[in-house]
Amino acid sequence: MIEFDLLRTGAARPAAGADDLRRDLELDKIVAAASGGDELVAEVWREVLLLADASPDSLSYRQDAVRDALRNRDAVLGLYRIANETVDAVRRRVFLFRPHDPAVVVHEAVNGLEVMVASLRDVLAVLKSAAFSSEAFRQMSKSVLDNINDEFLASAQQLVKVLRFENGVQFSVRIGELNSLEDPVLLVPRKGESNILSKVLRRDEYVYRLDPRDEAGAYILDDIRKWVLANAASTIFKAFKHLDSFFQDLRRQLAFYVGAINLSGYFEKLGLPAAYPRLSKGALKFSGMHCLSLSISAGSRPVPYDLDVKAEGGFAVVVTGANRGGKTTFLKAVGQSLVLARAGLFVPADEFALPSTGTVYTHFPRREDRTLSYGKFEEEVKRLSAIVEGLRRGDYVLMDETFSSTNQVEASVVAEEVIAALVDSGVNVFYVTFLQDFLNRFLDRYRERAVLLVPEVRQDGTRTFRLVRGKPTPGYALDIWRKYMAA
Repeated sequence: MIEFDLLRTGAARPAAGADDLRRDLELDKIVAAASGGDELVAEVWREVLLLADASPDSLSYRQDAVRDALRNRDAVLGLYRIANETVDAVRRRVFLFRPHDPAVVVHEAVNGLEVMVASLRDVLAVLKSAAFSSEAFRQMSKSVLDNINDEFLASAQQLVKVLRFENGVQFSVRIGELNSLEDPVLLVPRKGESNILSKVLRRDEYVYRLDPRDEAGAYILDDIRKWVLANAASTIFKAFKHLDSFFQDLRRQLAFYVGAINLSGYFEKLGLPAAYPRLSKGALKFSGMHCLSLSISAGSRPVPYDLDVKAEGGFAVVVTGANRGGKTTFLKAVGQSLVLARAGLFVPADEFALPSTGTVYTHFPRREDRTLSYGKFEEEVKRLSAIVEGLRRGDYVLMDETFSSTNQVEASVVAEEVIAALVDSGVNVFYVTFLQDFLNRFLDRYRERAVLLVPEVRQDGTRTFRLVRGKPTPGYALDIWRKYMAA
């Protein structure tokens, strides 16, 4: 029996707030670039990117498989093409419009088996020529090659030909009480039965020809035929379903790696670096990291980001500064890279290390819904409460101007208590905010476990859209004063 698992996702379960994650981090842009218009690739990517659970083992497993797929692009794309064409061909040729009729089941299943047996020969040829080295692809290749060889395929093709019953259904039966027919056994025609000698020697053969006008007799013979095929139909249909499941699973699991191949080509086109993330306990570090969705939208390589945070347990990266300084883009870039890393994919960075494979959550601003029976601040709190309920140690929460819908004093107090509770619980927080009271109190309270990033401003006032470690900045007010009033 052919068994393989190229993804190791277990019982796939989407993370809580998966829809928010897709929208806030613009993951649909990344999925579109990876899928190239292939809906199956898009579906599988959305599933893997938004998984609630991602163990270090599964990350490493898929990461090795992605590397392997990129080294064996032709083989992976060839297998995916074969699987796709086979599934499509089976859909066109198999019509089980009468699933309770054994004759129909046998006929349609054989149609499908004929297609799939021919495709297995192509699969075999690709696997024999490939040089897979990862555990995922080697196990898949071994399982197929251990169960299928040229001799098996030749026998399968011969069996499919026999099951066409082009010369009618041949069977043996036992005569029971009152001349009833019992224990039907399908007979496979012997090779050479059509030669002259066999015809001469078969003198004990009797032939009964049904009168063309005997409708009742025709119905009786048809019932006998169905009765004979009933047991065979079940076995043949199981064989059909087994092979059909193989090709369905093969193309679905390969779709993830086809997306990785497509995205790798996109990286090369845009000149983006590609780093395979590594786990580094107690540290988050990246250099030359880019916002992938911005790269896709702009069709160019945007401003990169660097960060190095060392902290046991949870930490907080607080981002502040004037508008249009790249803060939200930074938040998206971090979130996108974390999601890609958890899936076992490469990220747009020169280097990327993360402290855990925890789930990623986002809490970004929402347009006010006038149909709500409560205010915007309460809506923010309700959404955050839903996130907190599912949080575990090592998870990541990305917050963009959360609590800004109330006054500065109250918002600063609430933000300090919430962020402090998250960090103390071992959760890693990225928080974009303008709350000055919060910044001063929280940064003083969590000196070793908090980092403040501000937009870089050159001496001439030019903003680079980079983020650097610093202190709270006064925003654009001084720039405007110098430009218009100090002249």
